[in-house]
Amino acid sequence: MSRMLWTQKQDIGPSPRNSACMTFDKAREKVVLFGGADFNNMGGLNDTWEWDGSFWTQKSDIGPAQRIESALAFDSARKKVILFGGSRFNDTWEWDGESWTEVANGVVPARGGHAMAYDELRKKIVLFGGQLISDDASIFYNDTWEWDGLEWSQVADNGPGIRKTDMAYDPIRETIILFSGVTTRLEIVENDTWEWDGVNWKKISDIGPHKRGFHKMVTTDKGIIMFGGIPEIGANYFRDTWEWDGKFWTQRQDSGPGARASHSMAFDTKRNSVVLFGGVSNAPPSGDTWELMERG
Repeated sequence: MSRMLWTQKQDIGPSPRNSACMTFDKAREKVVLFGGADFNNMGGLNDTWEWDGSFWTQKSDIGPAQRIESALAFDSARKKVILFGGSRFNDTWEWDGESWTEVANGVVPARGGHAMAYDELRKKIVLFGGQLISDDASIFYNDTWEWDGLEWSQVADNGPGIRKTDMAYDPIRETIILFSGVTTRLEIVENDTWEWDGVNWKKISDIGPHKRGFHKMVTTDKGIIMFGGIPEIGANYFRDTWEWDGKFWTQRQDSGPGARASHSMAFDTKRNSVVLFGGVSNAPPSGDTWELMERG
C-alpha cells in the first residue's frame, strides 16, 4: 500500500473559518469554496474563492446570501457547481466560474449541515438529512433528494435516520457512502456506514472509524477519504485520516493537519490530491490549507 502524506500549502487566502462548503470544479480545474463563519461573522459569510494548487483567489462576494453549513457538489454532466441551502435557506444556485445564478427555491425544506454528493453513475446530485434551526423549532431530517439539473425530487424518507452528516460517491461500488453524524441534542450517531444505490439505503458496516460528527468525506480515484470530526460534544477533536476502499475502512494517517471539525475538503482530480481548508477545534477557526497526496 502506498503512503499518503499531508503537506501544508498556505495560510494566506480566505479568512480563518469553519462550516464553509467546498468542491472541485472539474470543468475549470479549480477548488471552489463558499461562505462559512469566521471570528467576526459567526452568522455566515458569502464570499467565493478558488484554489489552483498554489494560490487562493477571491472570485465574488455577490450571489447567495451569508450562511453557514451549506453544501456544494459538482454536476459533471452539466459542468456546473451546485450549492444548496445552509443556515435557514432552501435555495439552489449554480456557479459557472464567474458568477452565481439562482436556479430553484422553495422545493426542498430549508436546512444546513446536510450531506450532498454527485452520483457519477446516475448523473444526479444526491442530498440527505440536515437540520433546520428557526426561531420556533429545531428540526432534523432523514429525507433523500436528487437534483437532475432542472429540479429537485424526493426519492426516500427513511434509511440512515435523522442526522447532520457527510457522504461521498464510491467509484468502486458506484454508490453513495454515508458515515455516522450528529443527531438531536448534539448526540453522535454510532459508527454506521450506509450506501445509497439510487433506490434504497442499506447499512453495510458498523466496523471502522470511531463514531463522529462534523467530519468530512471526499471521493478520490480509488475510493473515499475521510478526515477529522468530533466523537462527542466537549471531547477532543480527531486528526485521523481514513480510506474506504469499497469494502473496508483503513486508517491511513494520524498526523498532518491539527485536530479539527467543520472543516472543508475537496478532491482535485487534476493534481490527484485531497485539499483541506480551515475548520475549528478548541480555538478560533483555522485558515490553513493542506493537501494529501500518495507518495511512492
